Amino acid sequence: MATTSSSGTPSDGTTGGAVRDLGYDALLHDGADMDALVAEHLARTGTDGILSLAAAVNGAPVLTGTHEAVTAVGALETLKCAATAKQADHSVAYQDSLVADRQRAGVREKNPAWGSSGDVALMLHLSPKSGTKRTNDFRILAEDLPHCHQGLRRGIMTWDQAHVVISGTRSLKIENRRMIDELLWEDTHTCFEAGTASLRELVDYWALVLEPETAEQEEEDATEKRYVSGYQVNENTVRIVGDFPLDQGVPILQVLNREMERPRKPGDDRTNAQVAADTVFEAITDTKATGSRPVELLLMMDPESLTGASDEPALIPGHGYISATRARSLVAGDPEHPLNTWYRRLYAAPDTGKLVAMDSAARSFAGNLKRFITLRDQRCRTPHCNGRIEELDHVVQVRRNGKTTEINGSGRCRTCNRTKEAPGWHEEPLPGRGRHSFKITTPSGHSYTSTAPPPRPGTGSRRPPQRI
Repeated sequence: MATTSSSGTPSDGTTGGAVRDLGYDALLHDGADMDALVAEHLARTGTDGILSLAAAVNGAPVLTGTHEAVTAVGALETLKCAATAKQADHSVAYQDSLVADRQRAGVREKNPAWGSSGDVALMLHLSPKSGTKRTNDFRILAEDLPHCHQGLRRGIMTWDQAHVVISGTRSLKIENRRMIDELLWEDTHTCFEAGTASLRELVDYWALVLEPETAEQEEEDATEKRYVSGYQVNENTVRIVGDFPLDQGVPILQVLNREMERPRKPGDDRTNAQVAADTVFEAITDTKATGSRPVELLLMMDPESLTGASDEPALIPGHGYISATRARSLVAGDPEHPLNTWYRRLYAAPDTGKLVAMDSAARSFAGNLKRFITLRDQRCRTPHCNGRIEELDHVVQVRRNGKTTEINGSGRCRTCNRTKEAPGWHEEPLPGRGRHSFKITTPSGHSYTSTAPPPRPGTGSRRPPQRI
C-alpha cells in the first residue's frame, strides 16, 4: 500500500502495478499541495534543496506582460528578503555551533567565535571586514529585532530598511532596542512606506527619547572614530573618504568654501569641485596640483614602453594599471618641477605570468623579497577581500616550520592576517600551478584557492596583440 508525504503525494511511484505519472499536471489533478511539496523538498534536502530552488528561479521564463513583469520583480524582491532573513538564521546558527564546539574542547575560551565571521564572509563573497559587520547585523536582527526579522521574512520590509533599524539601535541597551522594534510595527507600520531617510529619523528620535545619554556618548565617539581612508574606484580615479568630529569638520568645510569663492586668475576655468580637490591635494602633499608628483612605477615585461617603442601598460603597485603614455608622462615630469621617479622592470613567464622567485633566510620578509611579494600580490590575497597589503604573512606559520620564501609568503590586510590564526583555519602553498597559489581551509571545513593576479591582463596565449 502506498504511503503519502505531508504534502499528500504518494511516496512510491506505482499504482496497482502501473507506473504512476508524477508530472506537475498529474500531481495537481490528484490534489497535491504544491506549495507544501516545495517546502517539504527544502526541509528534507537542506542546502541541495536551496540550490535547486535557485536553479529553478533562474530557469523560470521571463514574463513579458507589463503587469506580470512588474509583479514578478516584486515577487523576486520578496524572495530576496526571505532569503536574507534565512541567511541571518544560518549565520547565527553556525557561530553558535562553532562556539559550543570550541567551549567543549576548551579552545579559545576568551573569544570562542574568533574567525567565524571570516568564514561567513568567504561564503558571502565579502571582505572580512564587511563579513564581520554583516554577521554582527545578522545577530542583532535575529536575536533582538524579532518583528523586523519577521517583516523581512515576509517581504514587508527590505534589507536596506532592516539595516537602518539595526544601525540606529546598535548602541542601545537590548531592552530599548526591542522596544523600538515593537514601536515600529504598531498599527499599520506605515514607516516602511516612507523610505529609509524617514525611517532613520524615526529610529533616531526614539533612540534619543529612550537613551539621551547614548547620543552624548556618540558625540565623544566621533572624535575617537575620526579617520581618512582611500581606495581606487577604477583605473583612473582614487576616492578619498573620511569622518571628522564637528569641531574639525566645520573648519575644513570653511576653508574649502573660502577657496571656491576666491576670485580666480584669467584662464583658470576650474569648477568649484576641482578647486576643492586641488586645495585638499596641495594641503596634504605640499605639492602644486599642476606640478609633477612622485610615484613608484612598475613597468611589466616590455622595456621599450619607457622609450615609446611599445604601449605596454605600467602598474602602480596596489592601485592598478595606467596607459604607457601616462606612465611616460609621469616619468618625464614637469620641466619646471623636476621629478625623481623610481621605476623597475620585473619579468614574468609569458605562458603563466609567474614572476621570478626570491627567498630569504630571515624570519620576516624584508628588502627585495618584501618588495617582490608586494608587487606580485598587489592586494590582500584572501578571496573577495581586495584590501590593501598591510602585512606580509607566512602562508604556513613560522611556528609550524614555515619558511621565509616567496612560495610561503603572501600579502594580507591586517584583518585577514589575524583571522587566519583562528582555530581550525589552515593554509598551505600549492606549488606547480603557474602563478603563486595557496589553499585556505576555514573552521567550517570549506576550502578556497587564492591565486596571485597576473602581472598584467592577458598574460599568456590570450594576450591581445600589440598595436603596430
